[in-house]
Amino acid sequence: MSNRKHRDNQEICSRKVRELAQSGVNKHCFECNQPGVTYTDITVGSFVCTSCSGMLRGLNPPHRVKSISMTTFSQQEVEFLQNHGNEVGRRTWLCVFDPKADGCPDLKDPQKFKEFLQDKYEKKKWHFSKSKNRRDVEGPWSPGVQAVPSSHGPLSSQGPSHNLPPNARSTRPLSQSQLPSWDRAPTISPADMRTDAFTRPGSLSSALGGQSHGPSFPALPRPSGGLWSPSTLEKHRSM
Repeated sequence: MSNRKHRDNQEICSRKVRELAQSGVNKHCFECNQPGVTYTDITVGSFVCTSCSGMLRGLNPPHRVKSISMTTFSQQEVEFLQNHGNEVGRRTWLCVFDPKADGCPDLKDPQKFKEFLQDKYEKKKWHFSKSKNRRDVEGPWSPGVQAVPSSHGPLSSQGPSHNLPPNARSTRPLSQSQLPSWDRAPTISPADMRTDAFTRPGSLSSALGGQSHGPSFPALPRPSGGLWSPSTLEKHRSM
């Protein structure tokens, strides 16, 4: 029973590989671009023709190739081929390949074609790691790092203090107009100081910022309007 299940799994895997070999760019050999693939390159996950499979065996180290129709595949191999294929292989191994500058390989000359494969796999001449656009080292503008442009100079104290770190905030005391309403000192006009000095005990010294050490006197009644008349002042003194 287990042997039959094992054979069924092998058949399922082989069918999946054949389907992959007939889909998209996998139908053309990854090395020479000729139509009709018969082998899989398990080392890089690509699909190749019979002639190129023999060339891949001669590399150092040799690539592991398997016939699509004459061998069996494991579930791990099928998943590897599904995640790679010729398109992923092209972006990986031929990322910076330029046909005009590097030239196309001469398929009629086995030695030159082998040198092309050696540059491709052994020397990794066009590998994606050689791309100039690849950021191997994180720069100052990488995620998680926020730099201040040089044109802005050092941190300025003119901006809102809540945007600055605690050690960068200005320690200069604020004026009365910059303080919140609940922290401002009460505003006393000169007229109020003259009037309150004679109507509230100790108000003159408190208004002047000092302390009262002398005896306090009873407050005089505040006139409702105008100046006191001499008769009214004399009457108040007799009381």
